[in-house]
Amino acid sequence: MSTVECGTGGGSGFEAGPARPDEAQAVADAVTALLRELRGDASHTIPGLGAAVADAIAGRDGAGVLVARDGGGRVAGVLGYTTQTALRLAAPYRHVQELWVEPGLRSKGVAALLLAELDALCAADGVHRVEVCLPSEQFPSYPRTLAFYERSGFRAIGPRVIKDLS
Repeated sequence: MSTVECGTGGGSGFEAGPARPDEAQAVADAVTALLRELRGDASHTIPGLGAAVADAIAGRDGAGVLVARDGGGRVAGVLGYTTQTALRLAAPYRHVQELWVEPGLRSKGVAALLLAELDALCAADGVHRVEVCLPSEQFPSYPRTLAFYERSGFRAIGPRVIKDLS
């Protein structure tokens, strides 16, 4: 488990580690908040989110969830990831699926703490690559988001395209 001091003057400590089953609702709320922010749609909902969160917390299908907790144990940040194997790497890698920090705590080290915890988990598991998709360049916080990931050791490799199948 990683810890960081955030804030000014003694700050408040945050620690990161795997999400617990009793934190599933907080994780689901964070993922919903993230997608509402990215889509610009305050009413966006995600059918089946509760079950998906429970599966990820349980580590099913290579998924996992890390959370940052404040000094009172409240979830202040969430990082959802999956593990898969890529033929191009001939090895497993982790993909950051979601990274959300409570708006009032952004730029205070919480997201970096979550990425450090993921790095430690990868090292322990022998995983040597982490990938993340960024929001559209039209997203208002895109420049800050890209800069954050670059400061965290990521490099841009180009756009990603998706196709939704019904």
